[in-house]
Amino acid sequence: MTSIGSTHVRGPSKARLRIVEPAPRGGRPLPIVIAVALPWLWFGVRDVGGPVDTVAVGLPLIGVAAVVVGAIVGLATRRAWPVLAGTSILVVCSIAVISPRLPRAIAAPDPGASLVVANVWDDNPTEAAVPGSLLAGDPDVVVAVEMSNDEFYEAMTAQASASGLTSTVDDGELGAWSRFPLRELGDVGLPPARVMRVGVDAPGMPFVLYVVHSLNPLRDTSFADQRLFTDELLAAVEQEGRPVVVAGDFNMSDRVVSYRAMDAALTDAMRADTAGRTTYVGGWWTTLLLRIDHVFVEPAWCAQDPGTITVPGSDHRGVRVTVGPCP
Repeated sequence: MTSIGSTHVRGPSKARLRIVEPAPRGGRPLPIVIAVALPWLWFGVRDVGGPVDTVAVGLPLIGVAAVVVGAIVGLATRRAWPVLAGTSILVVCSIAVISPRLPRAIAAPDPGASLVVANVWDDNPTEAAVPGSLLAGDPDVVVAVEMSNDEFYEAMTAQASASGLTSTVDDGELGAWSRFPLRELGDVGLPPARVMRVGVDAPGMPFVLYVVHSLNPLRDTSFADQRLFTDELLAAVEQEGRPVVVAGDFNMSDRVVSYRAMDAALTDAMRADTAGRTTYVGGWWTTLLLRIDHVFVEPAWCAQDPGTITVPGSDHRGVRVTVGPCP
C-alpha cells in the first residue's frame, strides 16, 4: 500500500479463480433405485395368470436378453442404471426359474410302486425303440400319452407283458400298463380325450391314477382355460375316496399359476430330495427350460428317487419316480 499525504491508495487485488467440477453422470439415485426394484414386482403380479403366464414361459430368455441389453446400453451411455436394471431382471428371472425346482425333504414311501410316464410323440420316427426305453428300469406301472397308433399300443403291450406288466388299459392316445390289476373308471366330467381315470389295485396301496395330457396353452388353448382345467382336475381329485396319483404331460410349466395351484393342493413327486428337471427338449424350446411332465400325489403319499429318462425319437424326456403311502 502506497501512502501520499493523508490519502491511501490500494494496489491491485488478486482475483480468485474457482473451478467447478462437473457432476458425475449417472449419479442420480432415484433412477437406479427404480431400475433395481421394479423387476421384483414380478412376484406380486405373477399369479394374475393369462398373459402374465406367457411371460413366465419366456423368463430364461428374458433374463439373458435383459443383462445383455443392459450392458450394451450402459456402455454406450456411460450410465450405471441400465447395467443394474439388466442384472436385477436376470436375478429375478433366475429365482423364478429355479425356485419351483428346488428339492423338498420327502420321506420314502412304504410300500411303494415305481412309475414311468412318457409322451411318446405322435410324429416319433423311431417309436419301435420306445417300449424298451420305458421298460428298462423294471417299473411297476408305465403311462404313455400321445400314442401315435394302434400298432404302437400293441407293440408296447406285447413287450410290457413279457416284462410282467400284464394288465393294460387305453383310451385313444392314452395308455397304462401295470403288474397290478388295472380297470378303467369313469371320466367324472373331465375331458375323456385328455384324462383317463384308472383304478390300480396295488397290494397294500390301491390308488386311482389320473393319466393326463393337457392342451398346449401356446397353441391349442389359453392359459386362462388351462387354469379352468386345473381347477376342474383338482375338484375331481378331491372327490376321490382312494389315494390319487396324477401323472402325464400337463403342457404346464412349473412357472405358471396353474402349476402353483397343483403344487398347493398336491405333492410334486418329482422334487422329492432332488431338483426338478427340464422335460421338454424340442428344438430351440430347450432354451426355455420347460418342466411340463409331472407326477403329483396326494399329501398323505410320499415319493422317492425321481428322475428323467430318454424316450427315443420323442420331443419330451420321460419321468420316473416311486410313490406310495408315507411311512
